[in-house]
Amino acid sequence: EINSKTLMMKSSRSLYSSNSHARKPKVTVKPQSSVFTGDTVTLICDVGRSTERTIYWFKNFKRIKACSKTKTLSEVRVSDGGRYVCSVERETTQSQGVMLTVEGQLRVQPDGRVFRGQTVTLTCDIQDTDIHVSQSQEYRISSVSESHTGNYSCTGRETGGSRYSHTSDKVTLTVSGSSEAQALIIGVIAALSVAFLLIFFLALLWCCKHNKGLSHLFKSA
Repeated sequence: EINSKTLMMKSSRSLYSSNSHARKPKVTVKPQSSVFTGDTVTLICDVGRSTERTIYWFKNFKRIKACSKTKTLSEVRVSDGGRYVCSVERETTQSQGVMLTVEGQLRVQPDGRVFRGQTVTLTCDIQDTDIHVSQSQEYRISSVSESHTGNYSCTGRETGGSRYSHTSDKVTLTVSGSSEAQALIIGVIAALSVAFLLIFFLALLWCCKHNKGLSHLFKSA
């Protein structure tokens, strides 16, 4: 009887020892923990060993629907940002929390070189928010000039009365004086004007010489 009690104590100690030495899960984020709206993010729960147990995921201390070592977030929104933690079924040890930050984007159309006189549209891509600036996700500038050159960003405030706000990355808008096409057109017009004037003066000179020749002919007659 004593031996059986000793055996039970040893087995319980060994079980406790194996659980206490279990590696703590670790969460990694790919490509990085700070991304922009529309990106794809993969969360990986590394438990350090092969296991058939279910992997649990938590976001901001609330369990979410995911039961594998990897969780992929496609076309992330601002609301996908938060603190992510993973754990293994029937184990009390959780991973360290990893903060995922999703920032809004400010898109500019056209996205290439912008020239004076063009129309530019700035689109604020902060999803799941009320747009705080100008109450619209689009800001259109008609007939831009060099004075519109500068850095632009937009800010959105979370719905539901939250005080949290999100600011997009900065976008630099550079407005050039004139486009290459405009310069080419101006050059062609100038060249045609010069050619027309040259032809006109040559024709006028020919007419003058021709008239002088006729006058000499009539005088000699």
